[in-house]
Amino acid sequence: MVNELNLTTNSSVTWHTGVNVSTYRSYFPPGSIEILTLVDFVVIYTVISVFGIVANVVNIVVFFKMGPQDSVNISLLGLSISDFCFLLLTLFLSICYYPFWQYADQSFNIVEMKMLTLGWPQFYFKRVGNWITAFIMLERCICIALPLKVKDIITPRRTVAILVLIHVVMALAISPAYVSTSYQAQWDSKKNRTMIVFVYHENSAQIDAISSAISFTLTIITFAWVFICTLILVVSLRIKGKWRKEMAGQDKSKKVTSRDQKVIKMVTLLSVVFIISFTPDVIVLLFMTFDYRVSVYGDYFDLFLTLNGISEPFLAISASVNIFVYLTMSSKYREIYTRCFYVPRSCQKK
Repeated sequence: MVNELNLTTNSSVTWHTGVNVSTYRSYFPPGSIEILTLVDFVVIYTVISVFGIVANVVNIVVFFKMGPQDSVNISLLGLSISDFCFLLLTLFLSICYYPFWQYADQSFNIVEMKMLTLGWPQFYFKRVGNWITAFIMLERCICIALPLKVKDIITPRRTVAILVLIHVVMALAISPAYVSTSYQAQWDSKKNRTMIVFVYHENSAQIDAISSAISFTLTIITFAWVFICTLILVVSLRIKGKWRKEMAGQDKSKKVTSRDQKVIKMVTLLSVVFIISFTPDVIVLLFMTFDYRVSVYGDYFDLFLTLNGISEPFLAISASVNIFVYLTMSSKYREIYTRCFYVPRSCQKK
């Protein structure tokens, strides 16, 4: 037995069998959602995504050339890859909102088609990036607590294993979405053709509720984790700074401490960007978790679309601006970046 869901932006939303979902009402002036879609999902999404894709390609090249000797480099490479995939899917999602689709003659609804093919994979890579960020913060906290043992505790091999584990766990977390829904071919008598439609299976509402709860819990955990680790690092930096002024050590130990503090400052700045960017997303998840009507098929569809129109650009920005953090805080990154991408003026003239 299959429950079919028709998704539209200008008519009622109904379940054809069994589950009764009320028709949503517009809480915004006529035409406002169309303007939001054009400005936000089409223009802003496209601009941020294209820039972020290029920026993360640069990050991937630089961190790859920095080598796997340092576990932090491996983690930052993994973060850059997940951000690249997230932004690439965001760009494709933006294309789904382009106006030309309403004039295209296709055998599917583009809004429905993007859910499993783009929407959930995009969600997956962003959540993977969240947990990689949380892992980086944990590593830096261990560096503060156990500076002489951190390289023995978190080795490059263990870092790779943890990154693989993060990908697997996140894949399992979103898997209910692919169990509760699917695409099926159905005959459309009005269009006189077979259409590919997005359908919900039996008990999909319960499965969807479980999936949403898992996503909300994991997001809140990573958000709180990064926030707490950031506080620990900031306080530790201040304590270390006072301690260094009071204690006179050897030149070599000072250099090591200075290098570690630069990395800690860079990671702290990354976490600040993360916290600022993900605050709107957490608010959206709170709405969706405690009021089921704030969803793509609920009464408050307009509110759902507006909230996502605010939160999603923040997420895309957070995945795009890391290159500026690296260029500002990491001399090693700047060195390799200049070597790979800087073209001297003398060569440009030639």
